[in-house]
Amino acid sequence: MRNLILADLKLALRELLGARNADLLLSGTGKVYAPQLAHKLTEIEALPEALTGGRPFAQELAEADDTHDGHGEAIYYQIEALLRLPFTEAEQKASLQRIRDAFVPRLGVLRDAYADEAAAAAKNRPALAALKDELMSVSVPVPQGATLYDWASAFVDAGDKMGKLLSDRSLAGSGAVGAQALQLRSATIGLLSRFRSALADEITHDANLPRNLDARVFSYFDELQGMREQAAKAAKGGKGGEEGKGAAKE
Repeated sequence: MRNLILADLKLALRELLGARNADLLLSGTGKVYAPQLAHKLTEIEALPEALTGGRPFAQELAEADDTHDGHGEAIYYQIEALLRLPFTEAEQKASLQRIRDAFVPRLGVLRDAYADEAAAAAKNRPALAALKDELMSVSVPVPQGATLYDWASAFVDAGDKMGKLLSDRSLAGSGAVGAQALQLRSATIGLLSRFRSALADEITHDANLPRNLDARVFSYFDELQGMREQAAKAAKGGKGGEEGKGAAKE
């Protein structure tokens, strides 16, 4: 269980003390450890959600990234369409190329890591001001009416938001609360390990206990541990850590 994070421990302890409580209390060892495990769960649930709900700000980052990439693709393809029109004047083509070079020179930049996209937004903020007139001169086909300046502004703003979220994430586990969370995680894993060892001894010496009681009590912890190990291997292989589109961007 060494790879389990606080989010995993919270999920598995809730399951063990809830739906699997009968299995937990089936053994004398379980009855001894149940109150201690319940206390650990209470302590974990008292921590800020950012420390116990998976990677902090993962959902917010994914939403900001969707906004960023969606506007980036819109900018790229709108300019591509205008560049391909045979009656687009050379001067306008040059302006469109400047805009695309500044913001989305190629679609591949929209697959960059969150941190790289945030850094690009900071770099592109001056270009938003410098190219404002050229951006506002290009209307885009949306019902409410807009220009490329609106799209570029939303694109840069979303990149800036990702930078702020990454900064907030870096602070989520710092300070006294972060240190408390690390200590609590270690203590909870240690308690579970001692419980499992003691339960194994009791199962060995008590023929009345089910032979599969260890699995009935710990299978959810083992499942989550397996997922963490797979994620670690995938990260080493360059496949990213989190699920979905955001995984490769971390």
